Order: sequence, then C-alpha cells, then structure tokens
Amino acid sequence: MAKKKFVENEDGSTEAVDVVITDKKEKKEYRLKTKGQNIKAEKKKNHKDMFFMNYKDGMKLIKKMKKAGKSGQVVHRKMLRHVSLPYHMSGKAAMDEATNWIAQNTVGKYRKEFKGIVVAVGDVETASEPRVIADQLTFHTDVLINQVVFIPKLGDQYEAKVKYVQEGLMVGVVMDMITIHVKQNEKMSEDSVAINDVILVKYTGIRIKSSLCHLKGEYAGMVEKAPIEEEEAEIKAEEEEEEVKEEVEEMDEE
Repeated sequence: MAKKKFVENEDGSTEAVDVVITDKKEKKEYRLKTKGQNIKAEKKKNHKDMFFMNYKDGMKLIKKMKKAGKSGQVVHRKMLRHVSLPYHMSGKAAMDEATNWIAQNTVGKYRKEFKGIVVAVGDVETASEPRVIADQLTFHTDVLINQVVFIPKLGDQYEAKVKYVQEGLMVGVVMDMITIHVKQNEKMSEDSVAINDVILVKYTGIRIKSSLCHLKGEYAGMVEKAPIEEEEAEIKAEEEEEEVKEEVEEMDEE
C-alpha cells in the first residue's frame, strides 16, 4: 500500500513522492475467559493440597512416633463443629466445599480441647442432618472433622528448621509449620547456626493467644547444616583465591 507525501528539496521546492505504508497491527491473542476468569489457567488446587502436611502423611507420622516411643504426642482426633451456612449453599457439593474450607482453616491453630496444634485434617463427616432454626436466614448442621494433632511434651526434643537468626533470638519451624522461638546458648555459637540449618530444640513451653500460638525452647544441637548455594560457593572461592594472591605477593616483596 502506497501513499503520496510531500517533501521539501534542498532548493526550497516541493514534490510528491510515494511512501510505502506497512500494516503494523499485530494479531492479538485473547485468553478464553468466563466471568472474568481465565479458563485456560491451571486447575484450582484442592484445599487439602495447599498445606505442608496432608492427612495420610499425618497418619504415617503417628505410627512413626509410636515406634520412636513418643506415642501420644501426634494423635488422631475428631472435632465436633457446628456450622451455619446460607441457603444458596444447601446443595451437597457446595456444602462439602464449605465444610472442607472451614476444616482446613484449623491447620496450624491451637485447640484448647486437645491441648495441641492441628497439623493436618482429613475427611469431614456429617454428624447431623441440616436444619432450620426459627426464621434465621441460614441452615445449621454439625460435622466431625478428622484431625492430626501435635501435642508437645515438656523436655522432649524436636527438629526445627532455622528461619531467622539475630543476637539473642532465633526462630525456627517444627514440621515446616509450627513456629518455635529458640533460646540461644554457647553451644549454638560453637555450631555456627545459620538460616536453613536443621537443629534440635528442647521444648520448654508454649505461648497461646486465642487460637494462635508459638512454641518455646532451648538449643540442643545441630542435625544438618544447610547446603551452601552455588553462588555463595563461587564468591567464597574467589575470596579465598584473592587471599592466596595477596599472600604470594607479600612473600615476593619480602
């Protein structure tokens, strides 16, 4: 496609020349959407796959703790829960999704009735048929939530992964989800504890605020040092190489 365009010459005269115009418009690719959502996106994960430990792993951990002579610290419990839902969620699929979501939100929280922390949840069982109370705009039901509960015992030692280190304070996580504040001692500095190291912590207590909590403990020993990343290893190698060069140069000068 050509178009006439006037240009000015050096002598001041003007003339019309043909200018070729290319179509710069690019074909746009549109994502298929339904109600504002990308229907080509990855399938939404189940609530049970979004946490650090699933129910099957929790049940295996119970057996493992029994063999280690620590039975009663990780246990299976059923929690009775009263649930009220709006009428538009009265269908079985919607009701199951809602009760599963409620159950999963108990993970990592302290339960006074068990004196422990929920680390995994399984199936939700219906304990009573849905019912309506007076003229309320919701229906009511009772459910039983299968849970794996961690009940720490004073004086026992647990593995924790270090997440934060500062003078006078170290924070780690037990089972990749339960926060524990670790009291530092001389042994810790001797072991050169750093972030991502796996350590042993002697459990000394728990601090609870509503359903939130964190454990407290004392450093007992090193289990596994965190692997040094490749970049850090390269930087360390370069620093060592520079130190060797400086030593050689000093020897040559002498």
